[in-house]
Amino acid sequence: MSRLIPIIYKNMNYPSHIEANIHEVSGNFYKEKLIVKTPYSLHTEPSFGERKFSSDIIGDLVPITSAQKNGIPQLWYNEKWARGFFIFVKRLIGDNKPPEVLEIHPPFNDYCSSFDQFLNIFKVFYKKFKSNYPKTTIVIENRFGTRNKGGKFLLSTCSDVLEFCKILRSQSYSDINLKIVLDYPQIFSAETKMERKVVNWMGSNPLQLVEEIIKFNLKLKKYRKLIGGFHMWGKLRSGNRWIPHAGNLDTFFSNNKILKKIFLKSVSSTFDDGIARYFVPEVNSGEDDLHSIVKDMKKVNFVFSKNNS
Repeated sequence: MSRLIPIIYKNMNYPSHIEANIHEVSGNFYKEKLIVKTPYSLHTEPSFGERKFSSDIIGDLVPITSAQKNGIPQLWYNEKWARGFFIFVKRLIGDNKPPEVLEIHPPFNDYCSSFDQFLNIFKVFYKKFKSNYPKTTIVIENRFGTRNKGGKFLLSTCSDVLEFCKILRSQSYSDINLKIVLDYPQIFSAETKMERKVVNWMGSNPLQLVEEIIKFNLKLKKYRKLIGGFHMWGKLRSGNRWIPHAGNLDTFFSNNKILKKIFLKSVSSTFDDGIARYFVPEVNSGEDDLHSIVKDMKKVNFVFSKNNS
């Protein structure tokens, strides 16, 4: 059985038979204050576009505000950055209850060139965070899209994820309980190196691409305990461009239901261990598309429950 804990994204309702009580809350660097009354997942700065670093809770954190390139944050720049990031997150949480989940994002590889370098920087943050919020699950998302013109995200492609899992599971980092939240649409984009500018965004042979993702899932199965959740969302074609976080999995696969089914069955069979993982449907185009994605996932034996019981 493949179990998912649904997280509410942008206050959109799941189908009525699915109970969900955890909300995703933005923790980007422009955030001024956080007030939340429900259980929540704190989604921190993804380093997509420019930031002004002008909010009261970050303005005095020089290691954070100085780590930027053309206004785009340079995440996990060094150990001082990690200490500053902890102060930022602690200020953001404030008097709220601790988050159920803290989602972080990888650095760029032009200043942080290896997973060992990243993990040694991250460890500085991790020890401080866990001493204050021991029950919060920390996950890192694989990333592809950004307006940064310099380095690429360190954790992006299939091979990146597999290498990171291997290193994370080694004895050197046995004291770090960090999991990956696997954003499958970004995996597709990273493997094609295409985001939205081509008519057929999956390339000339979509079946070959899906088969590569299936091979990736088979290799990932031995590391599946390190996967703490999934992001799923669609893409919607508009002229010669593809709009991310719009549409559903039918539009994502250009209405090729066979490709959609074999992909989802591969994901489901990879994570059929009964471990509950967090699920974030990053759909901006409305509840109908959210419900469609949930329906597709239920068809391949994903089970949604609001907690770990």
